[in-house]
Amino acid sequence: MTDSDGIPPPQPENPFSGMHIDDTAFLKEVEGRSSCTVCGKSRKFFCYHCYVPVAELRDKLRFVQLPIKVDIIKHRNEIEGKSTAIHAAILAPEDVKIYTYPDIPDYRDEEGVVLIFPTPDALTVASLCSGELPKIKDNYGLPKGHHIGTLLRCRLTDIVSEEAPSRADETKKQQLAQRLPVKKAVFIDSTWSQCRGIYKDGRVACLRTVVIQNRISQFWRHQKNSPRWFLATVEAVHQFLIELHINAFGLDSRYQGLKHLGYLNFPHDKLVQWEDGLENGQASPYNGQYDNLLFFFLHMYNLIHDYYEHHTLRAYRRPLFLEDKYQQQQLKKQQEQTAESLTT
Repeated sequence: MTDSDGIPPPQPENPFSGMHIDDTAFLKEVEGRSSCTVCGKSRKFFCYHCYVPVAELRDKLRFVQLPIKVDIIKHRNEIEGKSTAIHAAILAPEDVKIYTYPDIPDYRDEEGVVLIFPTPDALTVASLCSGELPKIKDNYGLPKGHHIGTLLRCRLTDIVSEEAPSRADETKKQQLAQRLPVKKAVFIDSTWSQCRGIYKDGRVACLRTVVIQNRISQFWRHQKNSPRWFLATVEAVHQFLIELHINAFGLDSRYQGLKHLGYLNFPHDKLVQWEDGLENGQASPYNGQYDNLLFFFLHMYNLIHDYYEHHTLRAYRRPLFLEDKYQQQQLKKQQEQTAESLTT
């Protein structure tokens, strides 16, 4: 496909370049379907009811060990076969569990659990790791009456501390960074309107909320009235884990997997030079340890792009921020009002 001048449109950078994701080519060689080893139903790569791979793939997949436990709460109306949450459960079976609402755990008596959900008073991962309580600046620039999860107009990292940190605070921050501040993270897998109902449940609403850094989603399904930083569930899990690891243990300077993710705030201050070595017992800085969670996601991304050109898919033409759409609507309204005043 070419533009009006006959010039092919530029192809996007491979967003997964530099990540440590296994080669997915062998998935294209899988012929037909197999029976699930648990329920016996016919499946292609994995069973989206039992969360297990088919027998043919079991020994070919590299499973991921996570530093914390992950619970994913799925709305009962979500189509299981289309949810990327299943990818995380398949590839990290020891650490990821999926629950269908309302059959969920009661987190009120469980310590060390956070909910990844964009409430107005949510902490960033950096604040969670440092122990500093941030002060939100001007409601993230939202118009009055708008919620952070529906119309974000500036960066999630646009926060200010209550006061300038002292030397003692800096020491405390360094000490806290040597261990992970949470034991479990909870994610909600549903549409925005559905997840509000789940969040109001007392078993979930009791949790401290955390927001993740903005990153451009590579999800191929169009989500109406949502910006490009609305991530698919497995992208959100991956994003939280790498932020948690980087804030606690740093980012390996050799790792190139973040270059094409569209970060608005790249963690340059967390870079660790690999020549420096590690002290005894010190965890390694992030170098792709959780990237293979995106294995099936990458396969589907490549498959979609085998049939469709990137720029033709509506999902990739969404604005980065909805503020553009909001401002356009306001401008159009003003123009209409001006036109009416001129004709009367």
